Amino acid sequence: MSGVGELIGTTLAVVGVMGQMFDGCIKAYGFFTTAANLEGDSQRLSTKVRIEQMRLVVWGRDWGVAEGKLEAHLDSTQNPQLRKLAMDILQELHGTVTDFRKLQDRYGLLDQGASANLDVKTKAKGGKVSPSASPAPSRKGSCDEKANGLAKSSTASSERSFKKEFSLRARQGQVYNSPHRLERYPATSPVAPILHRSWTHELLESAKRDLAQLSQLTKAATGVYPQLTASATLKSLRINLDTKPQASFKPTFALKVPRPTLHIPEGADQRRCQAHHDTAGDVIIEWVAYDRDDFEERYVHVRRLDDLAHMMHSASECHPDLHSIDCVGYTDDAANNRYGLVYKAPRSSFSTLHTLISSVDLKTPDLNDRVRLAHTLAVALWSLHSLDWLHKSLCSSNILFFPSAVSKSAHEPTASAALVPDIATPFLTGFDASRPDLDTALSVVSRNPSIATLHRHPASLRGMPHCKPFDVYSLGLVLLEIGLWKVLQAYHKPHYSADRWRDKVILSALVPGLNSKVGRRYREVVEMCLRAGEHMTSSEAGKLMETVVTTLEGIRV
Repeated sequence: MSGVGELIGTTLAVVGVMGQMFDGCIKAYGFFTTAANLEGDSQRLSTKVRIEQMRLVVWGRDWGVAEGKLEAHLDSTQNPQLRKLAMDILQELHGTVTDFRKLQDRYGLLDQGASANLDVKTKAKGGKVSPSASPAPSRKGSCDEKANGLAKSSTASSERSFKKEFSLRARQGQVYNSPHRLERYPATSPVAPILHRSWTHELLESAKRDLAQLSQLTKAATGVYPQLTASATLKSLRINLDTKPQASFKPTFALKVPRPTLHIPEGADQRRCQAHHDTAGDVIIEWVAYDRDDFEERYVHVRRLDDLAHMMHSASECHPDLHSIDCVGYTDDAANNRYGLVYKAPRSSFSTLHTLISSVDLKTPDLNDRVRLAHTLAVALWSLHSLDWLHKSLCSSNILFFPSAVSKSAHEPTASAALVPDIATPFLTGFDASRPDLDTALSVVSRNPSIATLHRHPASLRGMPHCKPFDVYSLGLVLLEIGLWKVLQAYHKPHYSADRWRDKVILSALVPGLNSKVGRRYREVVEMCLRAGEHMTSSEAGKLMETVVTTLEGIRV
């Protein structure tokens, strides 16, 4: 996985003893992950080690270990116990990964060529493992000598053996305890979730569209990291659906919802409506209009809806970070020339974020609740992008809350409480225009677009293909609306060009006003999102989203 190598490259210019020890641990992990020609269980174990390597890299990057930031921080706290704890964990980790005998005893790892030599030398030494047989680091000497010796702990002959003849067998366990402890060092509960999301994203990003690597990730993470397993499986499904030839596509019968089974109220909205399904009960239908005579357009729409139904079928349970609604399937409302994606409604009524913000009868929610909402939406987009999937329609009208603010108000204890909308559990919708990244073949312009022009990037309006930075820009506008608790339509004039709207109104006039309403850090997040442009790469957009999520998670009100 090239992504691991790129991240490890950032640890070369190390500072301090702890930085050198960290760098040695990363290289020790690489001793396994660079082994070639592995098969079966060997590949699975190698992938497990790669996962732990990525966890360590992300932890070290977050704390600035290689740059000496963590060591400087620990020195400033004048708490030698904490410093010793970190050193002990890193030293134990390095010893575990590099100690050939320890790996054989604990995890059942056998080098078919070297293990026999190891046993012979062990017997010859009276039961002691000779240095040439084991790459375990020396426990003697000064701290500097130990740190400098970490990267050289394995002999050249052992390294050649690993790369040429090493065939790993996994009997039990994984080398994961030390990264697990480091992720919670020192014990700060908000740190672990963002670190888990970060290394999960990095692993999925580094696998790119390689189904073999994704399969190994799925197998290696099964039973240990359920979210990584679910995400790698979903990304594999996405790729398999994408690569299916157009000519061989056939609609999935189980996902086709017969129109007569849906009971739609008269005068229902043409874009999104509530309905009742004979089996699923309350549902939400998002409509996509089509031209009855344009068979190619209809074919593309059907394939997209079929793929989306596969992806979103059990999304709420398997992929909670997506904050989406489970999809029942799709239907063809031929009488009205439209297809519909049918979602299982969590409640019998809903409100959109746009409705809540623009309502003159509702109060502005607490600042803490709005920051949490912004964080949840950022996590949802970051998770979607981890699957190389573009939303394309991120706006306040595509964020739903169940039940509606009106129906919920009847159950509040006071009239004042009834006027504050509950925004704790948002659901991201509007996927009818979404598509895989780099796939423009399925980009058919919707006849009833679900995203307002105001939320689209100016380059997108000029006809540039949609990309991850454009989604990030749309997120920035949604976060702006949440911060100001005003819809964009309140500030827009018909004569504004797209560039003037962004540069003169959004960035110059509205964003600075966030400081007094939600604080400087929130404003910086919004500004970062709005600076995302067409020249930003997919990888850069991923790193930006990690910064956005991390910053929002760290805001305390």
